[in-house]
Parts: sequence; C-alpha cells; structure tokens
Amino acid sequence: MKKFVKDFALRGMIAAGFGPLILVSIYLGLQLSGIIISIPTSQVNLNIISSLILAFIAGGISAIFNVEKISLGVATLIDAIVIYLDYLIIYLINNWIKAQFIPLLIFTFVYIIGYLIIWTIIHRKVKSQVNQINQKL
Repeated sequence: MKKFVKDFALRGMIAAGFGPLILVSIYLGLQLSGIIISIPTSQVNLNIISSLILAFIAGGISAIFNVEKISLGVATLIDAIVIYLDYLIIYLINNWIKAQFIPLLIFTFVYIIGYLIIWTIIHRKVKSQVNQINQKL
C-alpha cells in the first residue's frame, strides 16, 4: 500500500506539473494589483487549481496498474471509475457542466467513448510492441 501511495503521488505530480501553481500565483498578483478585471481571478484560480487536482488524480491513479494483486480488468475498471468521478466532481464544482440529467448523460457518454478510444489505441500500441519483440526472439 505504501508503494502504491508513493507511486500515485509521483505519477500525479508528473501529470500535474507546477505550471498551474505558478499561474495561480501570477493571476493572484494581477488580481491584487487590480490589473485583471474582466474575468474574476478567483474563478480563474479555482479553475487552475481544479485542473491541477484533476490532472494529479488522473495521472496518479495509473499507479493502480502496478498493483500485482489486481487483475488488468479490475485495475482498468478502477482507473475508469476514479477518473470519471474526478472529472465529474471537478466539472460540477466549476460549473463546466450543469447538474442536470441531459448534460450529465452527455458527459458520461462522451467520457465512455473517449476512454474506450484511448484504451483501444494503447492496446493496439502494446500489442504491436509485443509482436515486434516476439518476432525478434
């Protein structure tokens, strides 16, 4: 478990980077000096911090694939659910989608299609690499 948490944190920090934190500082400075008035800086800051959290969790949860006691199918399901909830909660907090049935349904549909496309691409890439390695052997 300790290894998972460490791997999660490392992967999350790599995914999130430090750019959003620096930008939050710059926007806060611009807000305090009165330079930015057309977009509420508090909203920009919330969006940037939210994006940082979103990326941290989405990047970090990939550590689940290194847990040896979990099958690939279960790990993929956990990954998909955690990322879905991560995106959904952040999107709702920031009002990027409305908390109504149709927008949530569309969001869920787009997420599932996007997730399947990404994993299909990854699966094909890995399968191609395995085939190349097998041919060399």
